Amino acid sequence: MMLTVNFAAGNLSKIWTRIIKISSLASLGIMLGLVPQFTSQYYSISFDYNAYARDYTQQEMVNYARAGLQIEMLRRKTYQEIKKETNQRPPNIVCNRPETIEQLSPNIRRIASNYCQGTINIIRNNNLSIQRFNELKRDYDRGGEFHQQVQQTLIRFQNQKLR
Repeated sequence: MMLTVNFAAGNLSKIWTRIIKISSLASLGIMLGLVPQFTSQYYSISFDYNAYARDYTQQEMVNYARAGLQIEMLRRKTYQEIKKETNQRPPNIVCNRPETIEQLSPNIRRIASNYCQGTINIIRNNNLSIQRFNELKRDYDRGGEFHQQVQQTLIRFQNQKLR
């Protein structure tokens, strides 16, 4: 399993920034304004970029976008929980590297473990395997058509929530 959680760097915050800029709806600001701005997690540690063609279905793209949105909301909640407990910025947590969790205090370790398990559950509940989610994450990070489709899907999700 290659699921990485990095509170210090990532790309999902870019999704939120774009959503906010594009939609510029006051209700979106209210919905997300309850949480201070902070960086996002990075899910994959593999950087092997081969030539690629569209190798995803429309449903996989929607599932990836939905999972990413749900994970981002869980990440923000977890970040706030850890920050409240420690009164500090949360450390980097890599779910598939137990030493990054084991070095935490027991209470923070519990929060981090719950986050990692929650992330796995979100991915699976959106009909993706961890491996497939990571593959789609790499495709998303490349930019291009998949990235644009995910962005459009996230905006559509937000617009549906606001109705």
